[in-house]
Amino acid sequence: MPEDRKPGFEGTRRRFLERIGAGSALALAGAAGLPREALAQAPAPQPEPQVPGTIANASVLAGKDMSVFQVHSERPLTGSVPADAQDFDVTPSDRMFVRNNLLTPDIDAATARLRVVGLVDKPLDFGVEELKKAFPAVTMQGMVECAGAGRTAFQPVPRGTPWSPTGGMGCPKWTGVRLRDVLNAAGLKANAAHVAGQGGDPGAVPTAAPVIRSIPLAKAMDEHTLIAWAMNDAPLPKIHGYPLRLVVPGWVGSASTKWLHTLTLLDAPFKGTFMDDSYRVPKFPVAPGEKMPADTLYTEAWPIKSMITSPAPNARLPGNRRIVVRGKAWVGEGRVARVEISTDEGVTWQRASLGRQGDKYAWRTFTFEYEPQRLGYMTFLARAWDDRDNAQPIVSAWNPLGYFWNGVHRVGIVVVPA
Repeated sequence: MPEDRKPGFEGTRRRFLERIGAGSALALAGAAGLPREALAQAPAPQPEPQVPGTIANASVLAGKDMSVFQVHSERPLTGSVPADAQDFDVTPSDRMFVRNNLLTPDIDAATARLRVVGLVDKPLDFGVEELKKAFPAVTMQGMVECAGAGRTAFQPVPRGTPWSPTGGMGCPKWTGVRLRDVLNAAGLKANAAHVAGQGGDPGAVPTAAPVIRSIPLAKAMDEHTLIAWAMNDAPLPKIHGYPLRLVVPGWVGSASTKWLHTLTLLDAPFKGTFMDDSYRVPKFPVAPGEKMPADTLYTEAWPIKSMITSPAPNARLPGNRRIVVRGKAWVGEGRVARVEISTDEGVTWQRASLGRQGDKYAWRTFTFEYEPQRLGYMTFLARAWDDRDNAQPIVSAWNPLGYFWNGVHRVGIVVVPA
């Protein structure tokens, strides 16, 4: 059963530090806010149980900026950075969120294979280097965001990874080949309708369901959907899918299968744990706290969303100079039409300036300059609109698995004497 449907995964950072080696714990003590003396006096931590062929969490997190990276759960490993640590045009690899469904595999690219099977005229089988040579390589920036990003903003809070209201997403650069080029090389049969990607991540027990999710053929054939081997001009980190992964930008992160080894062409959506037991939302709204109804939809494209990346919450800023508010806005399909800022808790709204449009599925920077009117505490609210006239709500519609939070982002600061 997927993590989003199971209780007990909300591990804290303190528990994480207690479970990894003492040397790593001391190295991370400052980031976790724990006194080094307290760690030195604590009982020797037990090593993390390790499944053969997998990578320990401590090794994965060695590649993250632990001054800002927050671990939300240990098994499966999840973590992210807050909005004020995302004030970049391109998400750095050491700040890209982590969302495992199972464990992190240790895969050798020299022996890894990618198979294309199912409703195709010619099944294909590539090594990683063979794939790179067979098709044109492309690089593009694209959003990947966990379906449950922002889950803790819902009331009541649904079970699952406790993503903060602005945690669980990132917009790095990806390099790979277009999925459609590979599918065209295989030849699609007339009844091919869905493409299922299968990852090589193992479970803690042999009976764990494999991670398989399918996407409609139309999305698979989109020129921005990639089989990627690089992130930010470097090989994929092992936690982010090395050596190959799908990148289905704009859609929920579960569609972007990591550690990809098999693509299967189907005549209908794949039936399995990660399609039917999770990653679904009610077809019609339900009251907060209600259970999942029988009539549901697959989670696919993200609705319009934005967040303020600067200033940081509770920043103290002088009252004799303009405050520059910066942030990011994005939408799963379509484009960002405008972003508005409120300085009076949503009574009135003013238009922010939008930066240039980059790649289709990349987030877009907005800025807003504000002349402080008084000293003391004040707030900024950001609200984005897409080109279909959809706006961010103040509060997102509740759903039992806590998906698609896109409520208005609010940041409070303190204006102080110069």
